[in-house]
Amino acid sequence: MRVTIKLSAVLLGALALASLAGAATVTPSVAGMTLLPADVPGAKVVSQGKLTKGGYLSAYQRTLKFATPYGSSQLIGVRSQGMLAKTTKQVTTDLAVIQRVFNSPQGRKGFVAGIASGFKVKPTDVKLSRLRHPAVGDGTVEQPLSVAVDGTSVYESLLYMRLDRVLVLFVFVGGRPVAQADSVNLAKIVQAHVTSQLTPVDVTLPAITGTADLGQTLTVTPGSWSNTDVKLTHQWQRCDGAGANCADIAGSTADAYTVVDADAGSTFRVVETAADRFGMPTATSAATAAVPVPPPPPPPADAP
Repeated sequence: MRVTIKLSAVLLGALALASLAGAATVTPSVAGMTLLPADVPGAKVVSQGKLTKGGYLSAYQRTLKFATPYGSSQLIGVRSQGMLAKTTKQVTTDLAVIQRVFNSPQGRKGFVAGIASGFKVKPTDVKLSRLRHPAVGDGTVEQPLSVAVDGTSVYESLLYMRLDRVLVLFVFVGGRPVAQADSVNLAKIVQAHVTSQLTPVDVTLPAITGTADLGQTLTVTPGSWSNTDVKLTHQWQRCDGAGANCADIAGSTADAYTVVDADAGSTFRVVETAADRFGMPTATSAATAAVPVPPPPPPPADAP
């Protein structure tokens, strides 16, 4: 029997995504936040493309068919879908809606009706297994199910995983009940992709303003980053007159630095660290001009 990977219309209306041709490219890349063919040797891309979803900056889906059944579940295919929001609020809200649906009798009934409609079977042909909460991502919820179609059971599992401001949806299809070990293994692979994509990237470098001269105060203007909720810290460094051989100035982590006598002939730069849950990358400002070296004091006048 040919099995088509489907998303039920019940998923739940609010999360239904429509194709969008020519959508603008957004950094980070949501295409890189889905399951890739290289993640499953022998997998073939059945469909892929950009999507749109209200409240999200960008979305992408990729459906893979496995050349050899995967894992103990004998998975024959999986659809992974990544949705990138501007903040975590949208993702948290949508995941809470999904959890309420799966945790209420009325919601589960509506979910079953949607699955039955998608497969063109009776609701009684759809069986939901116990809801699972895999230890991957944030607040992940997974709903395994089976559908009786033409005397054969089709096994699926839907997994929703939040990672910061990204919501990932998986639809696993297998020849046997989908084992949590198999679904979590693939979810962890995508979790690593999301982490890589969400590691902050510098957009503009920090800059130093002010005059590099004795007694003057230099100030750092922070750079900008691909993630807007990063925590920025600064470290001032003293370099030689050519802007090389730099070393940290102990204790100088404020946004301003006052040039002292010992800095004569030196240049300065600032190393900015942008920290969030995904990493702590750094960006370095351009070096200042060299601090002028005061002229030597005049020789003492000859004694009369």
